[in-house]
Amino acid sequence: MTAKAGKKGKVEVGANQVAEITGWNADISADLEETTPLGKDWKEHTATLLGGEGSAEGNWAIDSDANGQAALQTALLGGTEVALKLYVDETHYYSGQAFISNMSVGVEAGGKVEVSFDFTFNGAVSYN
Repeated sequence: MTAKAGKKGKVEVGANQVAEITGWNADISADLEETTPLGKDWKEHTATLLGGEGSAEGNWAIDSDANGQAALQTALLGGTEVALKLYVDETHYYSGQAFISNMSVGVEAGGKVEVSFDFTFNGAVSYN
């Protein structure tokens, strides 16, 4: 098996690719509740609630990317959900409804303007 190169990844809001994204990460998790009965030597657990959150970062393009970066900013400022797809390669992706929980913009005199978005999935996350 060969490792996958990340260069084919992308982020989409609805059907629109978010411009200038240089990377993303997602943490999908399960809350575990201990269910060990008396008399057992090893702990036992059951998954209760599932959830996910993550972030995407890249080069600033809000002024020119109305359906991508600007849509994420609008969702944050309006407190609305977006349909988010996080592509691992050309065909495989994680998807779900998400709230944008934070946007960070960084500006340096000797560098480029950078932006990052934090998100939290609201409901089920699927992998296709």
